[in-house]
Amino acid sequence: MPTTLITGANRGIGLALAREFTSRGHDVIATARDPGAADELKETGASVYRLDVAKADEIATLAAELQGQPIDVLLNNAGITGGRQPVGETDFDSFLETLVVNTIAPVRMLEAFTANVAAGELKRIVVITSQLGSIANADASWGMIYRTSKAAVNMAYRTAAVALAEKGITCLALHPGHVETDMGGAGAPVKPAESAKGLAGVILDTTPAGELRFLDYRGKTLPW
Repeated sequence: MPTTLITGANRGIGLALAREFTSRGHDVIATARDPGAADELKETGASVYRLDVAKADEIATLAAELQGQPIDVLLNNAGITGGRQPVGETDFDSFLETLVVNTIAPVRMLEAFTANVAAGELKRIVVITSQLGSIANADASWGMIYRTSKAAVNMAYRTAAVALAEKGITCLALHPGHVETDMGGAGAPVKPAESAKGLAGVILDTTPAGELRFLDYRGKTLPW
């Protein structure tokens, strides 16, 4: 049975991904900042672990607990928006927090679990990013903090992908669509289940590659 580790799985896209991978026969290891409040996640049948990705010590603790456990798919989903302050009114505390969660944490997870993924069969490391991290498509003055964090994690993973290819690991940066979640808003056009189904298909159907692929949940290539 393949094993998938999903961060930030207690709600939204993460919860939908836990349901989707469980339905596909995966043994899902799911993380939440407060497992005691993650009733819906527990109902998926996933094994739930405590993890605040902003805390390096908690990532290290989880890695120690899962040492020697092969992981087929490492799916870095946890993220925050960072607010929409206009340029000139940047909340730099929020900026730093967003970079820690959206950029640094996925890199910490990648490094902490490389050996686990290398021991798996599928060998996939995935970061849920956003088309808003595309520099080529940056055409608005809002969301600088969020956009920057996603552009940065794209570059980090594109760099890491070259080194990890030597271990047979394929990296993916995936845009989930504008999803109806707490982050995406009630009027978003894509339902979490639809996004999760598409993302799972892209992750599981992709062929091995030595460079990072930047795709949306339908498998469309996005511009850097």
